Amino acid sequence: MADDHGKATQAAVRERNLTSALQLVLSGEGFATRAVSVTGGQVVLSDGSRDIVADRIVSATGFRPDHTITSELRLDLDPVLGSTRALAPMIDPNEHSCGTVPPHGVDELAHPEPDFYAIGVKSYGRAPTFLLATGYEQARSVVAALAGDWDAARDVQLDLPETGVCSSNVPADSTTITDDPNVGCCGPTAEPAAAGRGLATGIAGGLLSAPLTLVPAAKPAAAKPAAVEEAGGCCG
Repeated sequence: MADDHGKATQAAVRERNLTSALQLVLSGEGFATRAVSVTGGQVVLSDGSRDIVADRIVSATGFRPDHTITSELRLDLDPVLGSTRALAPMIDPNEHSCGTVPPHGVDELAHPEPDFYAIGVKSYGRAPTFLLATGYEQARSVVAALAGDWDAARDVQLDLPETGVCSSNVPADSTTITDDPNVGCCGPTAEPAAAGRGLATGIAGGLLSAPLTLVPAAKPAAAKPAAVEEAGGCCG
């Protein structure tokens, strides 16, 4: 019971933080950091006229994998996510939240290159649906395989906890993550809204359900529509 209470408390705190961040974004109040310093164990950000004091800075600017270091290896990568091709449909943020990713291990993480595996958040490429519990099981499975114990490597088990808001489909004019205060991470989610909070790909209904369109370099790109409806996803 004590452990369940701790998880619920973590979920409430993380949901409150995400809701506060969303309200700040919707307020339209800009802050361009020009200087960063540390004073008394806290971080001070300044835009030249205002200071913000924080205990910690989390950069949520988006990311994509850099495979330069593995360019000479034989990899089988999904063209959209940058994960292994076998893992991609299991972690697609337009189809899954971090709590609905199926158990997976060495088979889904393997490449044509013998004995090469990327585990942890690196294995997910661009997908933001990663949880540490998933990475721990990936590591156990891959290590067992490298040790030659394939029965243990393929006996993948994953019990994902409720650890904070990881999936939301928030309307653009909303000031809260969800209208239901009892809904946190990996629980019931709202129907997809026009303003998605997941991986912004412009491909509605799943990253992998539509083919990629290749545009010749010499052909000018068409003008982007004023409004593009994107499917909601995870971890926005």
